[in-house]
Amino acid sequence: MNNDIEESREPNPELVECAIVEVLEIAQRQGITPADFIQLLDSGIRMSDFLAALKPLAKAKDRIDCDS
Repeated sequence: MNNDIEESREPNPELVECAIVEVLEIAQRQGITPADFIQLLDSGIRMSDFLAALKPLAKAKDRIDCDS
């Protein structure tokens, strides 16, 4: 293994929380409840696939805005 590769670290909890809230808001704008979203995740859908499926439908922000 390459020694230059940085070891994985725990993600910033505040950023993770912000990202979850943003994704739930995107889902809700499309009529998907938080419970439905959790069920999708439990069924094996990857977050990237979920967001890719919504991209043509949602007018999602280009970046996560934690200040709003």
